[in-house]
Amino acid sequence: MLDDFSQCMVTNSRMAARAITRRYDAYLRPYGLTATQLSLLGGLRALPGATVSEVAEQRGFDRTTLTRNLDRLEAMDLIASRHAERGNGRISQITPKGDALIEELLPLWRQAQSELKTELSRDTFDDSIKTLKRLAKV
Repeated sequence: MLDDFSQCMVTNSRMAARAITRRYDAYLRPYGLTATQLSLLGGLRALPGATVSEVAEQRGFDRTTLTRNLDRLEAMDLIASRHAERGNGRISQITPKGDALIEELLPLWRQAQSELKTELSRDTFDDSIKTLKRLAKV
């Protein structure tokens, strides 16, 4: 008997993540930002004063990916970073330019969300989000 790898959670979750990311990226491409970077900006907005490690933990970012994206956002003047008062942590905060860009992009993010809700149905969308949050805790 052969194992059915078409049912593999890893493969299917990666394929779904890539498809969803491509959809959101398409909306953001004209602004020079990726869905990951917009999500990071939203995370920084929701976690003011958090260190890079805390943001990585709370928002599900790999630390290396997070640092690379923070550096890019800082080069774009969308965030500013400083050393934490204790230890060797880094704290990044959104600049006024970054905050204005979030506000400008929120309607696009909402549209992408709405399209997925319509495509999946609201119940399936909500159930999927609940399932993904549960899986993130595994």
